[in-house]
Amino acid sequence: MTTSRIALFALTAILGFGSLVGSSSSSQAYTTDFRWANNSTYVSCVRGVNQRAQAMRPQERGPSAANGTAGCNRIFYGR
Repeated sequence: MTTSRIALFALTAILGFGSLVGSSSSSQAYTTDFRWANNSTYVSCVRGVNQRAQAMRPQERGPSAANGTAGCNRIFYGR
């Protein structure tokens, strides 16, 4: 009984890990894509957005930073 549970757990872990690895390479920007770091004007745009968001009330920081970063993405990358 325990051997079948171990085998089922191993199979589930392998399938889960395989789907995780398979999905990460198909996404638009995954964690190993740092090409944006070479674009100094984009980094300045995002830095300015974050600095302006820090001056806001805590409830407004998250949405403001998200909208500002999305604006930088549209300006520089058309996304």
